[in-house]
Amino acid sequence: MASKREFKKDVNFLTNEILMRGMIYLEFFGSKNSDSVYQIMSDAAIARNNYISRINSKLSDKTAKEVKSHFKSIYDDLYKSTHDLLDRVDDLDMAV
Repeated sequence: MASKREFKKDVNFLTNEILMRGMIYLEFFGSKNSDSVYQIMSDAAIARNNYISRINSKLSDKTAKEVKSHFKSIYDDLYKSTHDLLDRVDDLDMAV
């Protein structure tokens, strides 16, 4: 990780990808499963806010190793939740 700023950009990019996939789904399939899509998009926005607040948390009293493990855990959680949310949207395609 280069910086907090770049990490926040990555979080925003991944969140926007999930939101765009949801909007594209709604455009192609209309109101079918729209409640599920809106819930997935809401979950993505909530997760984004959670990750940004975790990135912004004050770490001045931590050692370098603790800071590194803190950001590693955020990155791992971001990776997992992004794939889970994208899989949920993709699973909706199979249900149609």
